Amino acid sequence: MTHRLPTLYLLALLAVSPIVFSNFAWADSAPASNKTDTKTATDNTVTKTKKSSETYFAEGLDCLKTSNLICAKTAQASIPAISSYATLLAGNIAAAEQDFVNVLRLLLPLQADKTLNNSAVASLHASLAAAYDDQDDSYRALEQRVSAEPFLSSPLDIKANQARIWQSLTSLPKTQLIEMRGLSENNVTQGWIDLAIATASANKQAIIDWRTAYPDHPASDTIAQQFLDDRMFMNKNSGSSLGVSGKIALILPFSEQLLYPVADAIEQGFSAANDMNKNSAEIKIYPSSAKKEDIIALYQQALDEGAKYVVGPLTREETSTLSSAKISVPTLTLTQPDTTTDTANFYSYGLTVEDEVTQIIKTARDAGMQSATIVMSNSPLANRMAKAFSEAWTATGGNIGLPISIPDKTLFPTIKSQLESNPTDMIFLAANADEAREIRPFLNSATPTFGLSQMNDGLSQANSDNALNAIRFTEIPWVIDHNNEAYKDYYKAAADLPQGEMQRWFALGVDAYHLLAIITQRPNSFSTFNGLTGKISVSATGEIKRELLLGRFTKQGIMLESAP
Repeated sequence: MTHRLPTLYLLALLAVSPIVFSNFAWADSAPASNKTDTKTATDNTVTKTKKSSETYFAEGLDCLKTSNLICAKTAQASIPAISSYATLLAGNIAAAEQDFVNVLRLLLPLQADKTLNNSAVASLHASLAAAYDDQDDSYRALEQRVSAEPFLSSPLDIKANQARIWQSLTSLPKTQLIEMRGLSENNVTQGWIDLAIATASANKQAIIDWRTAYPDHPASDTIAQQFLDDRMFMNKNSGSSLGVSGKIALILPFSEQLLYPVADAIEQGFSAANDMNKNSAEIKIYPSSAKKEDIIALYQQALDEGAKYVVGPLTREETSTLSSAKISVPTLTLTQPDTTTDTANFYSYGLTVEDEVTQIIKTARDAGMQSATIVMSNSPLANRMAKAFSEAWTATGGNIGLPISIPDKTLFPTIKSQLESNPTDMIFLAANADEAREIRPFLNSATPTFGLSQMNDGLSQANSDNALNAIRFTEIPWVIDHNNEAYKDYYKAAADLPQGEMQRWFALGVDAYHLLAIITQRPNSFSTFNGLTGKISVSATGEIKRELLLGRFTKQGIMLESAP
């Protein structure tokens, strides 16, 4: 049975190139049975080929690269149990099976083993890094990847390892990076942390100063140089200033009346980014009906008319249908398909509740919270929020104390008694702004309560928001940090749009332009930038993630609580 490796572990393991050693051969002479034998002992000599433990280990790693666990376990069984290679391969197999408790148990003692070859040592540190990733121990994961690099010989392997280090560090808030400073006496480890802090400041001089302090650091001529080469620092990293030229097809639901305002806001943001970068790209709008039956023909029409790039569609149905089609030019959809796809030239980015839920859970777990109550309003969006939170929360080992669904307002008074009977560390409120204002008075104000950006309708000075006091929620930088100097070039372009949702769609249009520039000009490389919709990263495999800001409702209005 073939199993698929988890993405994070696969990236780490593929940074290891096993060294295949030559087989060892021994000549075993068969003894003469007696003096009457017609053949001599020399005639009965046979040669048997045996493999070394190192060779079986290398074969096992090759098996893991193709997700063939049975093959890997067969190789592991062929290694003498007393060999360190048997234990190491068992640990790598445990990592592939996400059995990270056994990874640590088997592999931590092997760090002191000096008999392992370079390939083995690199795989040892890669698996330990994956185990620490699973524990959200970013510092120890960094240490393991730093330890792995001296044992990597291939430039591609080194690049992949550095990309994994950088992706991990840039996903951390600046406050956590500062806390990590000084924990290690290893100059390389400290240099990685300081580089992440320097780039977070969006200050070109900070990168120059870093290179002066760490002239021989492995990232000096790679990641640090990339930041110095980019013009994005000229606008305080509000997005990449990489240009896009040629014809861009913008597929948006202008033909669907309810979605017309959304399509218009996205188009305004996309065009504003193109104008600000003074590029010569030709943008042509292709109005969609938001129906999956029409999207393939519309996409093909754009290609037939000479589109070099496609941005859109917007709806999940359209995106899911397009994801199974032939994609011949770089295509960035503005929502995620129902299922993941490895289709070449196909990228997805959007304002998903799943991204926001991930950040809420990280915040809560970092604060030591173990149990949660889900309170949800009666709407499809609330159900999606609650489902996303429940699945992600339990996946981290958290407990759901009580899911409370409220089909109508008459049941609001029952919420308080249910909460008192089943106390938990926190409450996740799955509701929009209007619903949250009605539900909040029935919640225990002493229990930390979290929500998503839908809770903020953009009218933060309204007296009705007093009911939401102390609730913490995720939000995009453009909405909650609107006075940031880095965004001033976009103020005029968005001035006529209503506050709240339309501003979010405008921000999506701006970031979609910058993402298109990155995925077309830096394919197969890791990139990150501070966008209007969050801190955005693009992995070497094309996966796009974002990190939002955290706000809090107060009696004085919405306060920015933390930043990436």
